[in-house]
Amino acid sequence: MVGEPLAKSGDPPITLRQHTLEVLAYVEQVIPAYRALWSRVLDSRSVDHLGRALPLAAAGHDLGKAALGFQRSLQERGFRWEFRHEVLSAALLLASGHATGDPGQLAIAAVLTHHRDLTEERLWRDCGVPQLPRPQFLEKAQRQFRERAAELGPFWEWIVRFSQEVEVLRTDQWPCSPHDLEPPAEFLRSLQERADRLHAFRSAEGLLLTLSRGWLLAADHAASAGIPRFVSTIPTEWRARHAERLAHSRAQGDGQLRAFQRALGEYEGSALLIAPTGAGKTDAAIRWIARNRIGGERIFYILPYQASIEAMGQTLERLFGRETVGTLHARTLEVAFQRYFSGDDYEEAYQAARQDAELNRLVHKPIKVTTPFQLIKWLFGLPRFEVGLAEMVGALVIFDEIHAYDAHVTALILELVRVLRELGARCLFMSATFPDFLRQYIEDAYAQPLRLFRLDQPPAHDTWAERFLAQARHRVEWTADPLEELVDLVVEAAQNGERVLVVANRVQQAQALYQRLVECVPDGLQLLHARLMRRDRVAREQRILAALRGESPEPVRVLVATQVVEVSLDISFDRLVTEVAPVDDLLQRFGRVNRYYEHNSPRPIVISRTYGDALYYVYDRERLERTLEEAPPHGHALDAFDAEQWVERVYREGWTTNEGRRFEQALASFRAVIEGLRPLQHADMAYEDFYRLFQGAEVLPSPFQEEYLRYQIEGKHLLAQQLLVPVPYGTFWKLHRAGRISQLKDGTLVASVQYDPDLGLLPEVADLDAVIV
Repeated sequence: MVGEPLAKSGDPPITLRQHTLEVLAYVEQVIPAYRALWSRVLDSRSVDHLGRALPLAAAGHDLGKAALGFQRSLQERGFRWEFRHEVLSAALLLASGHATGDPGQLAIAAVLTHHRDLTEERLWRDCGVPQLPRPQFLEKAQRQFRERAAELGPFWEWIVRFSQEVEVLRTDQWPCSPHDLEPPAEFLRSLQERADRLHAFRSAEGLLLTLSRGWLLAADHAASAGIPRFVSTIPTEWRARHAERLAHSRAQGDGQLRAFQRALGEYEGSALLIAPTGAGKTDAAIRWIARNRIGGERIFYILPYQASIEAMGQTLERLFGRETVGTLHARTLEVAFQRYFSGDDYEEAYQAARQDAELNRLVHKPIKVTTPFQLIKWLFGLPRFEVGLAEMVGALVIFDEIHAYDAHVTALILELVRVLRELGARCLFMSATFPDFLRQYIEDAYAQPLRLFRLDQPPAHDTWAERFLAQARHRVEWTADPLEELVDLVVEAAQNGERVLVVANRVQQAQALYQRLVECVPDGLQLLHARLMRRDRVAREQRILAALRGESPEPVRVLVATQVVEVSLDISFDRLVTEVAPVDDLLQRFGRVNRYYEHNSPRPIVISRTYGDALYYVYDRERLERTLEEAPPHGHALDAFDAEQWVERVYREGWTTNEGRRFEQALASFRAVIEGLRPLQHADMAYEDFYRLFQGAEVLPSPFQEEYLRYQIEGKHLLAQQLLVPVPYGTFWKLHRAGRISQLKDGTLVASVQYDPDLGLLPEVADLDAVIV
């Protein structure tokens, strides 16, 4: 007499019945939440087929686990069963007559591939189709299937009884014994032929296969993570919280919605919004979400940088609740870990962080604040990309700060927008500055004109908007002196009680400026750039923010920073001293000065128009020249309208020569990748193609190698990862050619350079001990 079969080991173990019913309950909640969204991209017959296929797939996906060998593998750590349980699950559904009709075919396709891609060699062999179709190999594969099918015998009565208890599995054709099962070889061959001729989403048949697998995977992952339900609604309490937020907002002041916020909140469909920093774009987006939500669709709030993602995540959490909002980016786990870790509780902090990060990655929380790459990656065909496409169907997607991307990434985003349109998603594109050519690209990608909202747009007359737009927060002051020669100006301003922001375009330049200022500004001097260890970067940002918000007695009189300050920190300074940069970047830097119009008059923005050739490694030469040619004159008080016109003039002709070439190359390459997507099988070289997008590497400074290895030995891998420093590929290859890059056994790159706790990585200074060794 055997007991109840298990689905998963653990303490306590999870029975097959419990897990199956949890997955079934999950998809049964997905179907009503998504039926209206599926109807945006599928006809009614296809929607009905999908709605019938998912419960069958959920109920039958793990029946093959009721085999003696699989059960033994759960209970004996050293035993490996060496067979795919989903092959038996598919064989059971085929033998029970559930394969008749399109819903059954979809369900079995999802079941057969819910752990392995359709092209997986192991899957074919276990289905009775060896890689070499010679008689002896074919006979061996079929014999192995029969032996594994026979292992269902001890639990056969349980399988039959369970199938009669679950309505969707109930059938009069259930086989008499496991010996009646046939390997699903013909079904697999037929499925492969279908998948090879179908695009993953550009035909109804391909999209149905994609969504069947995607939602089965999503439900299986959720149930395995202990998620009992699919969250399809957002709390109604958000409206009261939003009213309170408006009442306390610097921009609103009187707690009232502004005309553009009200208008956007009454509009259905995709749209564009132009609104300066501080005008209330986020509040407008929240109203747009509420107006456009029709079911359980996912909401993606997309921002370009990790720090701004975390800040927006906190804002939305306060409105909608932590159980509804998640942040998702490459460092999700590490950020969560830093939230929990206090210095001596690694394992506890790690487990809590891991749970948070996994919840955010699942199709669980309806609102995700993320980078565009978290959606783009699925279009590269990464393994289980079907889950990502399932989430995108009918989604609401807010692209905030859409102007912040270079030509290459903009091309990828535009292709993403094309796909989102095909999948029935609705998009809101928001920016403080929106060049005409970029708006045209977006509308071309969306294949239709989009309604444009802005602060000064009729029919609603808004005196607040007129006043806000007319506020000149900054006074532009040009200088021919290089940035390095403006140290005295910075010191004088700091001594006069001003809080000064100094922005350099290169890390080495920022480090040199900081060193010159150390003696002149002995108290309240800070340095922030990207070439810091992960742990130092986060700690420093938190320390600076706490000081600026008055939450710490430590003063911040001068902050020397690179581009990381442009959109990462919600801070306000009294004066900016910076080297020239493209107009978009300059305006972002301006936004860190007099941010809330707290001075009631324009504050000085000192810009050095003199720079060396090294800057061309950072920015496009033509873009810099156009920025200077079209710039407002010295002494000009810059308001929002002036800033918009400056951007329009600089981008009058669209991309520069180099930008245009990169844009067209990225567009063509990404389109080819998307065209190659096939359902139920990930793309070859997907990881390599995707990660090639990121122009940099991470290195371990050699003085910290011993500490890194100690953390690895102790199993404290997240602490080890926090010792890494990002560097651009140019710096990496320069170090590599100099023989100053080595590699640890785990693949970690070690750079023989010094690391200063104040300055950060010093790639020009070799770690002499490491070189000698």
